[in-house]
Amino acid sequence: MNQQTKFLLTALWSGIIAFTFPICLGIIYMDITGHGKGYGYNLGSEKDIHIFFGFIELIIWLALAVPPNIYLFRKLKNKKPSFIFIPVLAYIVLFILCVYLVIGGWGEFGKFFNL
Repeated sequence: MNQQTKFLLTALWSGIIAFTFPICLGIIYMDITGHGKGYGYNLGSEKDIHIFFGFIELIIWLALAVPPNIYLFRKLKNKKPSFIFIPVLAYIVLFILCVYLVIGGWGEFGKFFNL
């Protein structure tokens, strides 16, 4: 696989991860805090299981998100140091797009965190 194809696939994967980040963040947060079924439920003994699942989800998400971003940062830094801001801006834009298009706005996104 040549370098351009590898870079393109990595950028595409990083974009998918960035777009789904608000959803993953909400799910991981709710599981780690013990509210895996929502804030209205008393989980009791299930709380420990949801906390464990939250940590597993966090480890999986970090394993899927961090290596492609490191690769992109290194490749873009070698081309021109100011290009490092491109993935950061893309992450921010895709995060906001997901919040508005998929979740329904900042109000709905805040419900993940009981705001």
